Amino acid sequence: MAKDDKPTVKGVLEEYQQATDTNPEVEPIDIDYLQYSAEAVGYANRGQQWDLYRSITNYIPEGDSVLDFGCARGDFKLFHASDFKFDLDYIGIDVNENLIKAGEEVYEGMVDIRLQDWFSLPNDLKQDWCINVGSLNLRYDADIKTTDDEYLKNTIQIMHDHANKGVVALLTSNISDVDDGLINRDPGAILNWAQKTFGNVAIDHSFSNGLFILIIYK
Repeated sequence: MAKDDKPTVKGVLEEYQQATDTNPEVEPIDIDYLQYSAEAVGYANRGQQWDLYRSITNYIPEGDSVLDFGCARGDFKLFHASDFKFDLDYIGIDVNENLIKAGEEVYEGMVDIRLQDWFSLPNDLKQDWCINVGSLNLRYDADIKTTDDEYLKNTIQIMHDHANKGVVALLTSNISDVDDGLINRDPGAILNWAQKTFGNVAIDHSFSNGLFILIIYK
């Protein structure tokens, strides 16, 4: 895409697909790695990344807006444009400055992504749904006093506060008993806590043994 041209979803999508190859198992290992690689944002390949995003969109009704906690480059917006015919009202936040800059370079300002600590969001920043696609399965902060359990619950509470309709979070499960270096959680314990705290809650463990989706309705 020429720098002087006004970016479009279709144009960026085509350029993105060319850069990542038509085979989702193959990722670029050149200077465009940070801008285009699925591995750079925590996924094994593009196919897995898109499948996980697709599992989240099952709970987002058409026309609803999204605030993405841990958005990385803002790829969720691009995925949505590739799968759906309507534009998504999307805002992404992340504390990783390198990934935010990479997203700004790739999408040329077309995707609203912000370098922002989600514990310091302005009170008036709200969207219909707050989503978190896996970034709660690692710790990126330097707070050694807050336990992993407290960090999760504090984040879910913040997401709930900034959602008009609900929260959708993809978490790793301890059912598979795989040492993957991630923070794996007990789905039953999470469900019990969320029901006591928020009321109308569901757990979807159908994607795989190692993953589950927490859905909180307001």
